[in-house]
Amino acid sequence: MLSQEQKDLLASLSANYKTGRSLSSSNGNVNEHESHRCEELNIINPPLNCPKWACIILPCINHIPSMKLFKSIVPREAEVRIGSRWVCYDASSLNRGDIIRLSEGDTVPADARLLSLGPDFVDDDGDEEEEQDGDGFDQDEEATLELVVDSNHITGETKPRIISLNPDNKTVNAVELFAGSVVLHGEAIAVVTKIGGDVLLSRLIREGKWPPKQRQGEWQAVSQDDHEQDGDDDNDGEVSIMANNQRVF
Repeated sequence: MLSQEQKDLLASLSANYKTGRSLSSSNGNVNEHESHRCEELNIINPPLNCPKWACIILPCINHIPSMKLFKSIVPREAEVRIGSRWVCYDASSLNRGDIIRLSEGDTVPADARLLSLGPDFVDDDGDEEEEQDGDGFDQDEEATLELVVDSNHITGETKPRIISLNPDNKTVNAVELFAGSVVLHGEAIAVVTKIGGDVLLSRLIREGKWPPKQRQGEWQAVSQDDHEQDGDDDNDGEVSIMANNQRVF
């Protein structure tokens, strides 16, 4: 089931866990496709944000290591909940409050907070919703649900994070997932909290702190001071990425 923290987060984003971002038309009705039009684009600018003509004249720009790395991690697609359906969207169309589903091999399409593990929704009692897609899982399988996420190329963490259910109440911590991270194993449902220029990757690029520096053959993790900025509440806990029920290989 969802924790109170997750319920409060969804309410602050005007999002519904099972139907997605809430956005009504002027007559009070919701048109699924119209309601998902972008308020702003979820676009992350590259380290060298040159005009297209410059890249044509100087194609070597695209072969600079930071540009090659950026192209390999920039998110392109997202599976988004629109009403009663999961829809594949271009990642640039995401908005804050969108409910997304992540699967093994996916690139996290925006900064998001984790809501539940597995491909299907859970109800308020912590049981899997029978009407959702998927074959379901029993209690033994539920106990082994995990999400493994690699944020090495974003934060410099040397080991993937493994996130699992809290054994006492079957919830999962609202862990922050960063755009550009890769899901190595597992499936999960999350809510988008930041897009475009607000995601961690964009901020690190603007501040000249990306890619993470190498020191003695290992990626140097970005310090918590590097993540905190302007005292915004949205940034609280941004680097609390080794929270409860997470472990490393």
